[in-house]
Amino acid sequence: MFKTYRFSITLFTGVCLCLLCAGYAHAGILGIVKSRLTSEVLALFASGIMTLLFGVFGIMFKKVIRTFKETGEFLTTLGTALEDQRLNREELSEIIREGREIFEVWG
Repeated sequence: MFKTYRFSITLFTGVCLCLLCAGYAHAGILGIVKSRLTSEVLALFASGIMTLLFGVFGIMFKKVIRTFKETGEFLTTLGTALEDQRLNREELSEIIREGREIFEVWG
């Protein structure tokens, strides 16, 4: 996932640099880049970058939602176990299992 994020940032930075160089290019290879760097090409690059970024953020959003769900289940189990102000082995093992499920979302 982080490789996709790094690739997206690198690609976005490259497009921004091309935009900056295209305005000042008057001769040589930069002149060719300027002639090929049209608004349609830039729109294509921008939509590709946005697709990648929103895909990564969509995955992150699902993980955050699942983390909140698991945290709620953990707190419910913890509250039920601590209701009588005593912990037995079964309640403790259930608390530990629910706590591990929170971290399994990201692992």
